Amino acid sequence: MARAAGDLCHALAGVGHEVTVFTFSTAKAVREERTGAVRVRRFPGPRWPAEWLVPFARGIEEAIAAAAGAFDVAHLHGHRSGIVRQAAAALRRAGLAWVLQPHGTFPHHGQRRLAKAVWDAFGMEPVTRAAALLALSEAEARDLPAPAVVVGSGVALPGADQPIGRRTPAQRVAAARPRLLFVGSDAPQKRGRVLVDLMRALPEAHLDLVGPMGPRFVDGFGAFTGRVTIHGVLEDDALVALLNAADLLVHPAAGEAFGMVPFEASLAGTGAVVAGGHGCGEWFARAGGCVVPPDDPGSLVREVRRRITDLALGRAEAAAVASFCDRELTWPQVAARVSAVYATVVGRGATAPRAALAG
Repeated sequence: MARAAGDLCHALAGVGHEVTVFTFSTAKAVREERTGAVRVRRFPGPRWPAEWLVPFARGIEEAIAAAAGAFDVAHLHGHRSGIVRQAAAALRRAGLAWVLQPHGTFPHHGQRRLAKAVWDAFGMEPVTRAAALLALSEAEARDLPAPAVVVGSGVALPGADQPIGRRTPAQRVAAARPRLLFVGSDAPQKRGRVLVDLMRALPEAHLDLVGPMGPRFVDGFGAFTGRVTIHGVLEDDALVALLNAADLLVHPAAGEAFGMVPFEASLAGTGAVVAGGHGCGEWFARAGGCVVPPDDPGSLVREVRRRITDLALGRAEAAAVASFCDRELTWPQVAARVSAVYATVVGRGATAPRAALAG
């Protein structure tokens, strides 16, 4: 969400908006700077262990009130965040409208249900009284408490100098084993545990695991010594290098509002097998990629086996998805859709409003 929001900010600036970001700050972060045409203001949070769960920011409400005359619309990113709750409260007191984009965080995803129910009841209900809701997919729009505008997400390979466009795939080197790649986490909705059964069914394959994963999750792959590599969190060029090197990305996640990883793999020339039944499958199928039924291990194994047996098939699908991204999912296109929503909120027709984005 943070990278998508940042890329959107730069794209909005590129189409004529004056963009200021109000966000949460770590102790070491620069408090105020410009990144390209985007102004960023960071506000310090409380020094307590759970700040990453519901981060609050000291001084942000006062800053929003002081800057109220300098922007036309506020764009809040995320849900169940203290800083988003603070921003909505300050905007409501100032009589200003805001747009809310949850980025797939509105459902509870089967995790911490009681805590999230309490948080929703006492903290987040006012936030959803936005002038407009933005959804990444039709699937996410169905999750939201009011009608939403589907804007999708821009797609670009991480680490590019600009968040718009894509790189040329690196030259591939033949590997001794077909290389599968999973980029995600050990969160239940990522369905990473199905990869254990996948590796049993495909003894010829090697699997690279990328992302934050706890020891219990990693231990589940202990039977595949020499066939599974744990990389942890990778960013920018290191991640792109693995996307380029893989023969196939496996993305079994359920409940994702969009899911950038399969599209990034396609931009790197690597095909993917994606589980459907949610926003990622919705967009990926539309783009011409391989989508299997959600939580269907047999279909997942069958389609993965088919593509590591016929590598040209996955690469052809990757090329189709990449072309779709160029036609439908560039950041300037997404910025134009978001700008149209802003125009309805501020009532200025085609005039580009100044936008302050908080969250």
